Amino acid sequence: MENTYEKLIEFASIQGFYLGDYLVMLFKILIIVIMAKIFTGILNRLIVNFFRVYPKFKADEKKVNTLTGILKSVIKYTVYTVMGISILNVIGIPTQAVIATAGLGGIAIGFGAQSLVRDVFSGFFILFEDQYGVGDYVTIGAMTGTVEDMGLRITKIRSFNGDLHIIPNGEIKTVTNHSRGNSLAIIDVKTAYEADQEKAVDILKSVIQQYYDKHRDMIVSDPEVLGIISLAESEVVIRSIIAVKPLLHWKVEREVRKLVLDAFKHNGIEIPYPRRIYVNKEQT
Repeated sequence: MENTYEKLIEFASIQGFYLGDYLVMLFKILIIVIMAKIFTGILNRLIVNFFRVYPKFKADEKKVNTLTGILKSVIKYTVYTVMGISILNVIGIPTQAVIATAGLGGIAIGFGAQSLVRDVFSGFFILFEDQYGVGDYVTIGAMTGTVEDMGLRITKIRSFNGDLHIIPNGEIKTVTNHSRGNSLAIIDVKTAYEADQEKAVDILKSVIQQYYDKHRDMIVSDPEVLGIISLAESEVVIRSIIAVKPLLHWKVEREVRKLVLDAFKHNGIEIPYPRRIYVNKEQT
């Protein structure tokens, strides 16, 4: 009977610990993880509420979203670091030894973490220089889209077709921000050489003026018909420009082109199309 009891004790213990000790350890780790999640959620909520209440940021929603994303990233990394150290202490691994080991291997790790440090520093410079913010429509390298999220290390932009591009901040060299300042709608209209060009210009001026009268809330200055800008192979190109509020130029261009097309059809102005002349050698 005693031998059986000793075997059970030996089975339940691992390196001097009883099974109950490991259950207590797991319970402590679980509490630490839960508390870290709760603490992170509370701090994130405080950040959001702070920007909603603080009057300086009420009018700039894009900057609020950007700063919120950055601060949430800082909180996440800080809380996770503290959580990791606390778990090591619960397990029984001396954190002093871990920190000392990390110090000895800091040079080797530093070489591998250079890109990470570069990404973080670049993220701070992008933020403080106000190069772009969440909600801005930007071109970064070969990628164009709306800034969906900005963190300490990466920037996420969503392209027009729905693709999500994740770009390390350290790799961002050139940024074109399409959301800062007014946009310019450029409407190029092509007419056939046989068409009455003066009449076409007059129709274009009338259409654009009518559009301007109905949409003064989108247009920031008087539209202008520049006239003929190109004599192409089979068409004459007439250009008009309209200064509009940021990112509304695509909408204005589409709507004006539709109105011009209808007006040209109604007034008999021919739209050019490719033409080919076939010569039958047997008839020549």
